[in-house]
Amino acid sequence: MRSRVPIALIRAAFIAITIPVGVHAAWTFEAFLGSAWSVPSPLSIHQYGEERLHFTARYATKPLVESPYYAWRIAKWSGEQAWEFELVHHKLYLENPPDEVQHFEVSHGYNLITINRVWVRRGFIWRGGVGVVATHPETKIRGKKLPWGDGLNGFYVSGPTIQLAIGRKFPLRGGLFAVVEGKWTASYATIPVRDGNAYVPNMALHWLIGLGYDF
Repeated sequence: MRSRVPIALIRAAFIAITIPVGVHAAWTFEAFLGSAWSVPSPLSIHQYGEERLHFTARYATKPLVESPYYAWRIAKWSGEQAWEFELVHHKLYLENPPDEVQHFEVSHGYNLITINRVWVRRGFIWRGGVGVVATHPETKIRGKKLPWGDGLNGFYVSGPTIQLAIGRKFPLRGGLFAVVEGKWTASYATIPVRDGNAYVPNMALHWLIGLGYDF
């Protein structure tokens, strides 16, 4: 009988370590820094009266340049499941523009705004989400610059997005915890350019690290 006690204690300790602390809290808030790698993808630019530009675009993220890459979310938990509202401030800088494209970036946000469903399994936090892309493009095509501040102060609701993610949280002190996460996103956006539109799909792998608090 006594020999079973250490085994039971070991099992209890293992469970305590592998199941994130605080997942049963009613609400959590998390904020992140990070970066992403965008898969090369087709970019199509249409300007009225001009030949269409269509090529495979390569993008940089430049997470610490100008407005940084960041994310935040708030979650309402029920046991080991939750609903979340999340914003990921993703960024795209075109690295291989053709001669007709003098400037092309979506850096003040290729913003991914999603509603997520979340589950805790074996100590890891899994989430899937759907939502919209809100963009703030800055472009100059064939010498024609998109006016700053058009749309909703420069922002446009541009298309749909989905995400899948896996993360882990680590208790620090009180309700404070650290978080690491990997995320995959797939999005499609139509953004304005001067005298036309650009069609900007994006698939990306993201890595994030942040802090959160259990309320």
